[in-house]
Amino acid sequence: MKRFAYMACSCLFVALTLFLGGCVIPPKTAGDNTGFVTLWVTRDFGTETIFHSELPITPNQSVLALLQKHLEVETEYGGGFVNSINGLQSGYSQKKDEDRRMVDWFYYVNGILSDQGAALYVPVDGDIIWWDYRPWGEVSFTPAVVGAFPQPFSGGYRGKQPGTLILAGDACREEAELLARFLNEMGVASVEVAPYQEEKAVNRTQIVLVVALWQELHQSSFWEGVQNHRDRTGWFAELTPERFYPLDQHALRQNEGYGENTGAVMATGTGLGDPYPLWLVTATDLEGLAETVDALVKKRGQFEKAVGALVLDGEVLVLPANSRR
Repeated sequence: MKRFAYMACSCLFVALTLFLGGCVIPPKTAGDNTGFVTLWVTRDFGTETIFHSELPITPNQSVLALLQKHLEVETEYGGGFVNSINGLQSGYSQKKDEDRRMVDWFYYVNGILSDQGAALYVPVDGDIIWWDYRPWGEVSFTPAVVGAFPQPFSGGYRGKQPGTLILAGDACREEAELLARFLNEMGVASVEVAPYQEEKAVNRTQIVLVVALWQELHQSSFWEGVQNHRDRTGWFAELTPERFYPLDQHALRQNEGYGENTGAVMATGTGLGDPYPLWLVTATDLEGLAETVDALVKKRGQFEKAVGALVLDGEVLVLPANSRR
């Protein structure tokens, strides 16, 4: 039954990709854009880096064209579906036991799972494009990741910057203001800080960043749904008011969790290409929250290529657990 579920998810992803990007339709233009983008190609949630470079782009150059220029790429269905990069091919893993799983290439732009095929998406200056080769699993759909920070706040999605709303929980205004100042320094033009209101986190018209203790949020049916439906939200952590538990790619706890001075940085979205992702910076206590915000500002390189992260006494543990460092 699990294999059927993975195949169904894979077929859905392929169908969406082909619908949006197959048949070699000329890519939409992004004006006479030039500049540089960052291209990452990895496997297993960033465990192994295959390619990592800042690259120049030319006007109307698609993500697929950029990828083909620098790596060995095989496509299917008229060129719109990336089937293989450097010999790593979509399909079943090579394992011949019960753990054999469907593996595919997933790609993100500025931390947002793209809703456009690679032949259609035209990146703009400053975009971070991340291709990751990994199996479908219990957390099969990961609509947004934190590993491109300070994207998507600085660049948005498809070249559009919708602005950022930071919602501050009780006694968390100072940390929210610190993040707002940092984002301003990173070139984010529109950043607003307001008291936490769940409605604004649910019905988003901007990128929303919630800065609050989990104690304040955990009884909410909305946040309970985000956490419990991680197969759709892409969360690789289990949060409780007292302890945060890192999960592996199979959504299994990896240890007894972490208590005092522990924070988390998570992201999610409503589906493919959500231009208004929801980010959460939370902690078990105020000291942990301060250390988590400090890590985002001063150690943001440690979050690179992470789906999510826990922060333990100021040190970053990338998620899913056991994927790296």
